[in-house]
Amino acid sequence: MKTVLITGTSSGFGKLLTEQLSAKSQYQIIATMRNTNSTNKTVRRELEKLQNVEVLELDVTSEKEVKAITELVLQKHQSIDILINNAGVFGGGLLEAHSIEQVQKLFDINVYAPLRLMKAILPSMRKRQDGLIINLSSMLGLFSIPLNAVYCASKFALEALVTGSYGELIQKGVENILVEPGSFPTELYKKTGTKADLQEVTDSYDGMAEQMTEYANNAVYGAVQKHKPDPNAVINKIIGLIEMEKGTRPVRNPIDQISGETFAQKVADDISELAQTQMKAYGF
Repeated sequence: MKTVLITGTSSGFGKLLTEQLSAKSQYQIIATMRNTNSTNKTVRRELEKLQNVEVLELDVTSEKEVKAITELVLQKHQSIDILINNAGVFGGGLLEAHSIEQVQKLFDINVYAPLRLMKAILPSMRKRQDGLIINLSSMLGLFSIPLNAVYCASKFALEALVTGSYGELIQKGVENILVEPGSFPTELYKKTGTKADLQEVTDSYDGMAEQMTEYANNAVYGAVQKHKPDPNAVINKIIGLIEMEKGTRPVRNPIDQISGETFAQKVADDISELAQTQMKAYGF
């Protein structure tokens, strides 16, 4: 039985993945989330009823908690075979209207948290010469758009950490890869998120931010209503990657039912090809 640790399982992709993996007898799922005894108490109890699911309290921004939980799981189950870095937070607003502290908060969850988990688990994976890390990125880790520059920057950073380290880790038997969803109807967009917090700066743009936000929200809502993207497609993608033979998993795995799978895959392939061309030019 393989041990799978998933972050951010209180809602969205994390919760769906926990539910669907629990139906497969070959996995022991460690479902982590914050506030298991308060705001997430109901979902904790719901997940605990599932087969082979253990729910643990974890704030991914806490170095102390990440270290304690990974040590606990390793002691109890001997290994963490698969890490799913799913926890994340959305953001929005004018770049100038974000305080540096607000940018740091968003990066702490979207960039430093997955890195914390990687660093905590990698020594045991390298020792066994085996392991899989799947990081939930976004198509907005490949493009940056107005009012989302800070969020996109966090996903760009995650993409860089994963793609840059792939060649380091695969030599130690560990695959570190990405899944890059487009827009799907999950709770991510409904939550408050970590948004621009300098209201006086936003106000100084004379209503431009509000107009652009309303336009963008309507456009995305219209696209979602038209194409009806199914979040289960992302879950199927992740499970498919888990079940692939070691060494055959692509580093980038885009999935976008709005722009289209062919286009999304072309973006990923083109970026990879351009990166290889650049590396060759420098003699690598």
